[in-house]
Amino acid sequence: MLTGNTITLKHSQMTWPKVVDRHWLRDGCECSTCVDPHSGQKNFGTTDVPLNLPISSSRKTKDGALEIVWKNDFLTNGRENHTSTYSAERVHSFFSKPKKANFPPVVLWDKKTIQRDLLFVDYNDWMTNDETLGAGVRMLHSHGIFFIRNAPHSEESVISMSSRIGNLKETLYGRTWDVRSKPEAENVAYTSSFLGLHQDMLYLKDPPRLQLLHCLENSCEGGESLFSDASRAAFLMKIGPPELREALGKQKVAYHYKKGGHFYENNHPVIDESEHVRWSPPFQAPLRNLNKNEEGSRHYRQWATAAVKFQQLLEQEEFLFQYKMKPGDCVVFDNLRVVHGRRAFDTSAGSRWLKGTYNAHDVFMGRLNTVCANRPVAPSWTMASLVGQAVRLNAMHKIWDKPNVAEPKKFRYVRLGEQKK
Repeated sequence: MLTGNTITLKHSQMTWPKVVDRHWLRDGCECSTCVDPHSGQKNFGTTDVPLNLPISSSRKTKDGALEIVWKNDFLTNGRENHTSTYSAERVHSFFSKPKKANFPPVVLWDKKTIQRDLLFVDYNDWMTNDETLGAGVRMLHSHGIFFIRNAPHSEESVISMSSRIGNLKETLYGRTWDVRSKPEAENVAYTSSFLGLHQDMLYLKDPPRLQLLHCLENSCEGGESLFSDASRAAFLMKIGPPELREALGKQKVAYHYKKGGHFYENNHPVIDESEHVRWSPPFQAPLRNLNKNEEGSRHYRQWATAAVKFQQLLEQEEFLFQYKMKPGDCVVFDNLRVVHGRRAFDTSAGSRWLKGTYNAHDVFMGRLNTVCANRPVAPSWTMASLVGQAVRLNAMHKIWDKPNVAEPKKFRYVRLGEQKK
């Protein structure tokens, strides 16, 4: 039914009709005249569409599509009509909520879980098999980490492996970088010392999302790689004493880098309102926005107490995954979820050399959407599933005597990165 500036649509399977704006419909025409078939880009802007849009006719086609003939269309300067056809599938979408990509459920892991679930793929499969690519990318969403084995001993291999996901993210360290011990290192990673659990480059506004580390040499004593699920630690804090979780969310921490003519600084809470974690003690600047009085001291000590507990939840033996990388191994992990570090190593009788690179958040999400596009419909996801997992982990590891959130009876899954509603 045509009325004023709108069109009323009815659907046999829906109780209530939908009223859509004519301007919105005309702007959304996807025919070859309106959208370039080669580039996929629109041939006009939304503001080019006139607000007054007379319709010559409208009808439902045999295959259920909606056909509208726009009278004296603007693309022909009013000389000719224009026909827009909206497929039955698209018309049906007017009556339903947009479909979410079928991402795999997020699994909050401890050491036992990741040892059970961890995915290892072969280099040749990773480079040539799209099913293997999809399995690795989905593992990054569900667990935040997987390994590639048998990568060629070449400094270019990490570029090839990262490029399967998408374009590399260049940073102040270059397109790729070497993790090996050297004198007067500009980064603690480039020493043989113990390196505590952390996330990379939190001094940037948009830190890298994915990190790849390809082992080229590792013949020295020590140097085991360490990994822990920061999201699991965040949700365990969420069900703990509210004052501890609140302290980590309120106080922003400054992270900075000042070396070699570079100066970067950004501020993040340890855990934000969506339970995203930012944790990088080696690059932490002094806390600055504190009142220099008794109240300021009290707030600081609340934060410090909470930070100590959070670090314990990262580093406790039952939560820490340790792996001695061998030449040909490449670890791929979510830098914004999985914190990493390494044991000290002795270079007097061997060497340790990793080649690293990054992928940006948008690159990862683009590939994740692609590999999940045609998968079976997954259950809708809510924050409750992750809270429920934290409650079960708390019961197993006895972190809190009385968690402040009851375990839900039914669990559904939430995408890491999705905002709370």
